[in-house]
Amino acid sequence: MAVKWTGGHSSPILCLNASQEGLVASGAEGGDLMAWGEDGTPLGHTRFQGADDVTSILFSPSCPTKLYASHGETISLLDVRSLKGSLDHFHVNEEEINCLSLNETENLLASADDSGAIKILDLENKKVSRSLKRHSNICSSVAFRPQRPQSLVSCGLDMQVMLWNLQKARPVWITNLQEDEAEELESPQSPGQLLNPALAHSVSVASCGNIFSCGAEDGTQ
Repeated sequence: MAVKWTGGHSSPILCLNASQEGLVASGAEGGDLMAWGEDGTPLGHTRFQGADDVTSILFSPSCPTKLYASHGETISLLDVRSLKGSLDHFHVNEEEINCLSLNETENLLASADDSGAIKILDLENKKVSRSLKRHSNICSSVAFRPQRPQSLVSCGLDMQVMLWNLQKARPVWITNLQEDEAEELESPQSPGQLLNPALAHSVSVASCGNIFSCGAEDGTQ
């Protein structure tokens, strides 16, 4: 049975994340961020200065009260028990951030942005350890691979999916979804059928670290 949670945002919600203890955080347009109890009770609210959209939020698995949020070109670290002020903030991306991902050891945070770049933030030293630049358009999603803290997968609006090894700071594998789509178009299709380009919007990695899926605008995955 679906339950509707109300009493929070007044603008469109752009991202959600849940902690291992059942807390939920939601980010919205205009810099709006909310924390919720597992029963849907609003626990806290903040609005970031500058009113940039909150595009990605991420709970720390090892510390469920710690929350990372991207808004504009900035990443803020917050305590979900008191959202009024940031514990820390980082400005490492040059354009709007679209996605955040923590590696399994929680010492690296990846942030993918509109320039196509992925910044790897060393959380212990609080500085960028790698800048990955291979996407030719917006990098829409990035995900570290479980059990492999130095490896991640990214995808973007250049229709490319890339596997990275941070020790080399370059892709070890690239696939172009447009080329895959062209092969599929060789098969018969309905007259007048139009297909969207295979712009990649989301990537997710299985817990084994060896299997991942990517959602594209042409309806494939």
